[in-house]
Amino acid sequence: MLLFLCLLVSKSYLKISTRIETPEGISSLEEVTLGGISQWIFIRGLNRNNPVLLFLHGGPGEPVMGMSSSRNLDAELIHHFTVIHWDQLGAGKSYNSSIPISSMTFERWVEDCNELIDFLRKRFNTQKVFIVGHSGGSIVGIKIAHKYPEKIHAYVGVSQIINNNEQQKLFYDFIVEEADKSGDVKLQHAVEAIGSPPYDTPEKELKKVKYIIRYGGFIHDKPFKKMGIIVLNYLISPEYSLSEGIKTIAGKGLNFTMNARYEEIRNINFTNEIQSIKVPTYFFMGKYDMITPTDQVENFYHNLDAEEGKRLIIFENSAHLPIIEENEKYRDLLVNVVLKETLEKQIK
Repeated sequence: MLLFLCLLVSKSYLKISTRIETPEGISSLEEVTLGGISQWIFIRGLNRNNPVLLFLHGGPGEPVMGMSSSRNLDAELIHHFTVIHWDQLGAGKSYNSSIPISSMTFERWVEDCNELIDFLRKRFNTQKVFIVGHSGGSIVGIKIAHKYPEKIHAYVGVSQIINNNEQQKLFYDFIVEEADKSGDVKLQHAVEAIGSPPYDTPEKELKKVKYIIRYGGFIHDKPFKKMGIIVLNYLISPEYSLSEGIKTIAGKGLNFTMNARYEEIRNINFTNEIQSIKVPTYFFMGKYDMITPTDQVENFYHNLDAEEGKRLIIFENSAHLPIIEENEKYRDLLVNVVLKETLEKQIK
């Protein structure tokens, strides 16, 4: 009971202490209909006339809204952008057990995002939006930037997914190598029991994650401490009920989404699908990332024809979560590189 009360107090304190009071400001949790199904967005900014930035969370099925990122991690960004966090279908507040599996396709995912972009363009009277896609969100992010460039100022892929089969092999080879270094025979057998990819179900793929976390390929520095902070943020988010936070921590949305979309996920290969792009494109990659290995993105980047320009930026002290591990650098790049370069092009 004491823990429950502490969580409720923390939720209230966070909401009050971060409230927006500027005349043109906005802080709004809203239910929207995308693809005929109810989903949730959280809008936050100090001036609703600022450029719109839509953040696409990863997983797939692991939302950032519940981490209160638009209150803490985005504290500086809301001075320069109107930031929108979207709990994609099957994730966080947009998860429920009655969602039809038939709706959980990549095509529907992309078109949900396109509908949301059109909603935001009309709502904020703007022709284009910025897109930031992290990990699983980078799947739909790069597809949207490729398919609807006329609606996008710039695309930022953070921990960008490129080729799932190749990525899983690098992922597995890494944990085998680290287990061998440890000299722990029991651990070596446990890793070997997972088996090498490709996999026909997501269970073995997800089993590897705990080893990636252990060896710093997910969070580079103090991984278990930072994982604890992430879990806590789901529980104290003012946007989530305790039930929604607990379901997200328990992986309800992640497991549902991975199972529903796994056949498409396992066959992702943007090397073949996307060879050119018509919007300014940025990749933010963690040096130690073994979920979406940076080497793979470097190869894709060098072969990508980006007529409006491209940049690959390495976060030297991060793994898969540079948004958390090097938040100051992440925010600075969005404001002083991505936004600044976009505004300069508009002036020209």
